[in-house]
Amino acid sequence: MKVSVAIPTYNSAKFIQATLKSVLNQSVAPAEILIVDDGSTDETIDILSSYGSSIRVIRQSNQGVAAARNALARNASGDLVAFLDHDDLWHPRYLETQCSGFRLHPEAVAYFAGHVNFGGYEDFQWPDKLSNIQKTVEVIEPLNFLFRYNNETADFGSMSFIAVPRRVLADMGDEPFRISGVDDSYFCTLLPLLGSVVYQREALVAYRVTEAAQSANWLRSTELWLKVFELLRERYSHADNARLFQTFRNAHATKLRRYARLLMGAGRTSEGRRQFLCAIRESHEAVSYVKSIAWLFASCLPQLIQPEWPNSNRMMKRNEQLL
Repeated sequence: MKVSVAIPTYNSAKFIQATLKSVLNQSVAPAEILIVDDGSTDETIDILSSYGSSIRVIRQSNQGVAAARNALARNASGDLVAFLDHDDLWHPRYLETQCSGFRLHPEAVAYFAGHVNFGGYEDFQWPDKLSNIQKTVEVIEPLNFLFRYNNETADFGSMSFIAVPRRVLADMGDEPFRISGVDDSYFCTLLPLLGSVVYQREALVAYRVTEAAQSANWLRSTELWLKVFELLRERYSHADNARLFQTFRNAHATKLRRYARLLMGAGRTSEGRRQFLCAIRESHEAVSYVKSIAWLFASCLPQLIQPEWPNSNRMMKRNEQLL
C-alpha cells in the first residue's frame, strides 16, 4: 500500500521544517511527500528546495488553500492520501495508525485521528507511550458523522487529522475542496454522502496555535460555512437516506441561528431577524424549530432585555466553536 502525504503551503518559512521533520520521522515512510506552494513570497521555496528529491514541490500562483488542496488531490498517487497543514505536526506513529485503519476498515471513506493543541513556533514533545490504539477506534456511520461534525467540529476540524483513500477523492470529482477558508468543511460535509468514517481518538496530531491563527471573524467564517450548505443542498436532497437530508437541514438551521446571533451582535438587527426566519423554515425537527422561534422572539424584545449577543471579532483558539 502506498501513502501520499499532501501539504498545501503559503509563507510557511517559520514552521515548515518542523512539519516536514514530523513527516520524515514516521515509523511508516510515505511513498511520496507532495507539497503545493500557493504563491509564497517569503523564504518557503528556498527551504523546500533544500530537501531535494525527498519531497515533490508544485508551485502555483496564489489561488487559496482550496485550489492548493485540489491540486494535491489531482497529483497524489498513493492508495491513501494523508493531508497535513503546513504548520501542524504528526506523532511518529501517525501514518502507521492510519494505514492500520485503512487495512482494517477498507470500506471507510476517511480516517480521522485525535489531536492536541499547542502554542507558538516551537517543536512539540510527544508523550513516551500511547494508549492501546485499537481500543480507541470508532466507526462512525454517515448520519451520526454529519450530526457530530456540525456539533463537535473541533474533533474533526482540520485536514491535518484526515487520511483519505484516493478512490474517494476520485469519487468527489474535480473539486473535492471548495471555498477557501471553509474548504475542509465542504470536504467533510461531502463525506456522509459517500460512507462511514473511522475515528481514532488517540491524539496523534499536534495542532499549532499561533497569534496569527487566533484572531477570527466569526461572522465571515459562518457566512462562508452557510455557502457550503447552499452548494451541497441539491446533492443531499437526492440522498438515498431521507434522514440524511433531514439531518443536513437541521445542521443548516443551527448555522443559520449562529449567523443570526452574530449579525445581532454586529448591530445588523433586521438581517439577523431574517436569518432567524430562515432557520425556522429550515428546521426539520421540533427542538430545532423551537430554538429558532425562541431566538427570533428574543431578537424582538426591547433592547435592554435582549440577550448579550456574541461579538463577531474576538481572539479565539483554533477549533474553538461558537456554541
